[in-house]
Amino acid sequence: MRTPAPLGPVSTRGIAAEAAHMIREAIMNGTFRPGEELREGALAESLAVSRGSVREGLSILEREGIIRTGWHRPAMVIPASRDHAGNLYRLRAGLDRIAAQGATEKARRDGVSAALEGLRSAVTNEAARSEVVRADLEFHDAVYAMADNDPLTSAWQAIRSQIRLYQLLRGTEPEKGYDRSLVSEHAEYAKILTSGDVEAAGRYAELHVESALEGLLGRLGD
Repeated sequence: MRTPAPLGPVSTRGIAAEAAHMIREAIMNGTFRPGEELREGALAESLAVSRGSVREGLSILEREGIIRTGWHRPAMVIPASRDHAGNLYRLRAGLDRIAAQGATEKARRDGVSAALEGLRSAVTNEAARSEVVRADLEFHDAVYAMADNDPLTSAWQAIRSQIRLYQLLRGTEPEKGYDRSLVSEHAEYAKILTSGDVEAAGRYAELHVESALEGLLGRLGD
C-alpha cells in the first residue's frame, strides 16, 4: 500500500480562514469602504497574526470577489459601481431563475418557511440593517438548497459576498417602506415556489433581482 504524503498542520490555514472572516466582517460593517486599500502589515498588527496568514485570508476574499489584488500593489475593497452592480445582478438573475425552477420542481412546503419567518422577525423587530440582509440572503440560501444542484450552489456562493456587500450599501439610508415590501415580496416568492409552476417561479426570481438592482442603482448614482 502506498503511504500518502504528509498533509502538514492545519493551524495556519485555520488562522487564515479566521483572518478572512474578520476582514470580511470589517468590510461589511463599513470599517473598510469600497475602493479602500487593505495593507497587510496594518491588518496583521490589528489581528495579531502573521502577514502570511493575512495574505492567505485576503486570497480567500479575492476568490469571493470582494477585494482585488495586484502585483506590488496593496489589496483593495472592490469599488462600488453601476457597471459592476449591473453585471453582477444580471448574473444573479440567471442563477436565481435556475434555482427557483429547480426548487419548484422539488418543492417541499416547509422548504423556505423557516427562512421567511426569520426575515419577517428581523423586519418586525426592527433589527439592524446587517441582520435584515443576513435574513434576506438566508432565504435565498434555502431556495438554492431546495434546488439541490451542487454546481449551481457553488456559483451562488462565488458571488454571495459581493451581493451581501451591495445590499448593505443599498441599506445605508433605508428606503421608506423597503423592509416591509421585502417581506411581502419574499412571501410571494415562497408561495410561487410551492405552486408547481416552474416557469412562473423562474420569472418571479428574475423580476425580484431586477427590482433589487433598480433600487441599488438609485443609491449608487452616477
